[in-house]
Amino acid sequence: MFRKSVIFSFIIILLFSGSCQKQNQEPIILVSKESGNTFMNWLARADNTVQRINMYNLPADSIAFYLSLSDGIIISGGPDINPGIYGKGSELERCGPIDHRRDTLELTMIRYAIENDIPLLCICRGHQILNAANKGTLIIDIPTDYDTIIAHRQEGKHIVKVVEGTLLSEIIGPDRGLVNSRHHQAVEMLAPGFLASALAADGIIEAIEPVDRTEHPFILGLQWHPEYMIRESDSPFALPIAYSFMDAVHKNMR
Repeated sequence: MFRKSVIFSFIIILLFSGSCQKQNQEPIILVSKESGNTFMNWLARADNTVQRINMYNLPADSIAFYLSLSDGIIISGGPDINPGIYGKGSELERCGPIDHRRDTLELTMIRYAIENDIPLLCICRGHQILNAANKGTLIIDIPTDYDTIIAHRQEGKHIVKVVEGTLLSEIIGPDRGLVNSRHHQAVEMLAPGFLASALAADGIIEAIEPVDRTEHPFILGLQWHPEYMIRESDSPFALPIAYSFMDAVHKNMR
């Protein structure tokens, strides 16, 4: 029965996204989990040939094959990460519901992207698990653990300041601007080899990237959701990120 399932999954994969797509140079972007077409609509503004695959909906025996097809990987927003991943397992009760399957999937996707030089964009929860996957830590709950008057958890907006000389500064241009905010956790101790490329006014880290950009084509973590800012076409914190990510994807396909 298992063998039949694997064979069936393999046939479906070939029919949906096999060699003909690669011949046509249609980039395949893997999203860790997505509801609706938010990422598809956002990325299509930069490249209307993009093929998006929702990895969370795949059977476990298809994950490795789809990873092998990927031209770009996005780790999306969502619930809290298991704090045991970043050394705070004793504080599990302070977190929201944990999706262990998603934690495992996203850690696998991040490691694959880093090891195989696949452009990697990590958003909100994705930004946090990127840091945790590389031995950084997280603030468990901003309202409880951090002295700030900025309401990060509410679906409002606040100013972020971009660090000069970073990949993010090259993408965005302006050194500050408004972003959305929908989180109660945040990067605490930066992962070794990473730097903060944007900060909120209260010092909360809003973006991370590798210190050495020569070792990988594109790795960027963002605490805000640029995909939800699609109507703000004039914001440098939204569509330019999609264009830059897709540019890295196409360069990596050559």
